[in-house]
This record gives sequence, structure tokens and C-alpha cells, in this order.
Amino acid sequence: MQTLAIIGAQWGDEGKGKLTDLLAEKCDLVVRYQGGHNAGHTIWVNGQKTVLHVIPSGVLHPHCLSVIGHGVVLEPENFLNELSKIKGVTNVTPDNLKLSSTATVITSYHKLLDAARESQGPEKIGTTGKGIGPAYEDKVSRRGIKVKDLLDKDTLVRRLSTGYAEKAILFKHLYQIEIPSIESEVERLYRYGQSLKDYVTDTFSLIDDKLSQGKRVLYEGAQGILLDIDYGTYPYVTSSSTAGAGIYTGAGIPGRKLEEVIGVAKAYTTRVGEGPFPTELFDEVGAEIQVNGNEIGATTGRKRRCGWLDIPLLRYSVKCSQLTSIALTKLDILSNLKELKVCYAYEVNGKVVDCAYPGINLYNAKPLYKEFKPFTDDFSGGKTSKELEDYINFIQESLGIQVGIYAYGPDRNQIVFRKQYS
Repeated sequence: MQTLAIIGAQWGDEGKGKLTDLLAEKCDLVVRYQGGHNAGHTIWVNGQKTVLHVIPSGVLHPHCLSVIGHGVVLEPENFLNELSKIKGVTNVTPDNLKLSSTATVITSYHKLLDAARESQGPEKIGTTGKGIGPAYEDKVSRRGIKVKDLLDKDTLVRRLSTGYAEKAILFKHLYQIEIPSIESEVERLYRYGQSLKDYVTDTFSLIDDKLSQGKRVLYEGAQGILLDIDYGTYPYVTSSSTAGAGIYTGAGIPGRKLEEVIGVAKAYTTRVGEGPFPTELFDEVGAEIQVNGNEIGATTGRKRRCGWLDIPLLRYSVKCSQLTSIALTKLDILSNLKELKVCYAYEVNGKVVDCAYPGINLYNAKPLYKEFKPFTDDFSGGKTSKELEDYINFIQESLGIQVGIYAYGPDRNQIVFRKQYS
């Protein structure tokens, strides 16, 4: 197997970083293809915690080339700060970390606009406020700044000037904010450009060459399919293509060259921020899952909303991203609960719906539950109880694909492979 992808199958925070770190050991490249530093991929190795936001999770393996693709939006200051921190953990050089010259840059204006919008009344989305959405807006409207633009001051002045007057009027009259001058922003971004220039390259050609050489490539997604700008629970979504299609546009891989797509899902469901959540729990069981699962965002510090596993949403994720297997994480959090349920379908306007679809009104979806006998596994010795096997088997039978992996703790070794990914 030469190419595989790891994608969040829910609303993000599923444990993709741990899985990427583990599988990267046998890969030559790990490619981040979308999103920005709104991601928070947490990896535990021998009790040491590392949180990565934009640098690929394969960076903990120095033999592995980590690539930030052109579909990513990059905040230069954050990238350099993260790079400085990770150098204290592992050996990172321009030889094993590459940054796309055509990745879009997040500017001060983008961060200010994101924060201003989130402060405006009840229609907030619940973003991380890091400028991700406004940066993608400028990219689509052809006003974006690319990483390569940071390396030439004249180009930077010209690109920043595009739309500056409009932004200044918007901030002053709608939000009562004075934005930084073009001159100060040019100096700031150019300075960062000089610090990151050794990492900048044509990642499209780099990936294509490595594939032609038979190298093994792992594509690492950020957030989750249900936050996809097209397939997600719009408008409560992120601004990039988090579903499988984002790999092709954000990394440049031809569709025929993707062999395995692993959808990562928690054994229950969580969500950060606003938006519908059919299986959300408001009782003591939900509180217990939140506490035991340490469900606090690695990027935002916000508590995650918690609920039972939602099969209709997972079926939808399988279909729209052509998932080939599921990695089920945090099974240990469900151990010893007093009750255990899975939503197998919804009742919507008097009809039973077993698979979500684009545009479905999840606020009107009444979850229909199957109850399971709670399991009490401690996951030692590699043995699983009948109750746990019943839970896993129901999930894979419902989705029509194998649960190829399950994880039962934060460390990279607390994982069981039920399928070979070699």
C-alpha cells in the first residue's frame, strides 16, 4: 500500500494525530493538505505530550519528510513558534520539513476580522478566531497572499494593497477598529518570510516525484468530515475541504493514487462550538464522558459537547469520503459506564432516516437508540470482552466497513490493529 489518508469522520478531535504519528513510522512522507493552526493534534509518547497545530504529525519521526501542502492556510508567526517548540522535542530541519510556496498566508487583518465577527451577536459560528475563514475568503476572491509572496517585498506590497482600502473602511465603519498600515504589515510578514524561506518549496512537484519513486505517502487531515465547507453541517463548519476531496485539491494527488482512507471516530461523539448535535447528552453520563475523556479542546481550551455515537452521521461520512476502514478511539472512556447506547437512525418528520444527507435539518432529528450491555474492559493483556466485541461489531456491520483499529488510551502504544495497513 503506497498511499493512505487519515480523515476525521466526525466533528474533529477524534485522535487523528496519534494515529498519524503511529503510521508515519513506516511512511516516507506525511502531508497536511488543508486547514491551519485551528487544528490541535495531540500525541503522547512515553508520557510526554506534544500538541501540533499546523506541522504534520509525522514530524516526530526524523526519517519521515513532513509536508505542509498548498491547501493549508499558514500564519507565519504561529508556524515559526510551533517550529521552535518542536525542535526541543525532535530533530527538524529544512531537509525533513517542507512548506508549499503557494499555501495561503493568514495576515493580521484576517485575525482581526475573525475576532470581530465572532463578537457580533447570536449568529456566531464558534470559530477559533485565528483568521482561518477570512484567509480562505481572500484566497477564493483572488486577493490572497501566498507564502512565496513573503520572500519579495515589492510583491508583498502589491498583494497587500489589493483590497486594503475596502478592508480599512469595513473595519472602521462596521467594527470601529483601526487596522495596521500596509507598511507595518509588510515589514512584519517580510521578516517572517526571511525566517521560513529555507523550508519553502514546490510541494506539488515534490509529492509527485516521491510517488513516482514508489515512496509511501500518508495524508493527514485536520478537523473532520462533518465540518467540511460543502459536506458539513453548514453554516457551522470550517472553511476548507475536510472530506476526502480535499486531499486532491490541497495536496495535488491524482484520485487514482489514493488506496486506503481511514476514517477516525471516537467511540462516542463530541463537538466544539455551535451547531446541531442530535445525540448530545445533558445528564450525568454526558458529564462523566466529558470529565473522563478530558474533552477540552487542545487549540481553544473550550469544553467539548459530548453524546452517544451517531451511526447516521458516520454512514454519511463513509459515503462522502469513500472511507475504507474505521479507527475507533477512546474506547476506554466508555468502560464502566452505567449505560451504553448507539444512535442507529433518526426519526425526522415521522420518517426513519438511517443515513444523514446534505441539508438534513439535524435540529429536527430525533435519535433512535440501540442499548448495549456496558463493558468493563481494562484492555490489559490484549483480550476483549463479549460486550466490547458486540459494540465494535455493531459499528462495523452498520457502516459496512471494518473497524481496522481501536485505541484505548492517549499513548501511541495503547492501540490494537485489526487490519494490516502495510
